[in-house]
Amino acid sequence: MTAISTSAEYQLVREAIQTLTITGQQTVSISMDGMSKTFSQSQLPQYREREKELANRICNANRRKRTTPDFSY
Repeated sequence: MTAISTSAEYQLVREAIQTLTITGQQTVSISMDGMSKTFSQSQLPQYREREKELANRICNANRRKRTTPDFSY
């Protein structure tokens, strides 16, 4: 399995949450960069928690970029 970046995973999870919520489908398959992932309605609460975790990681990384003068982290 190929590793994906935090921002790519965030986009994938966010799209899955939106699609599952709006359409009401039980499962949805989303493709990104040649990789396909299937998401299930029954795991929607876990996807929302994962979205929050990924958003915090992205926020912290952006904060470090702004506050670390040499960008070596």
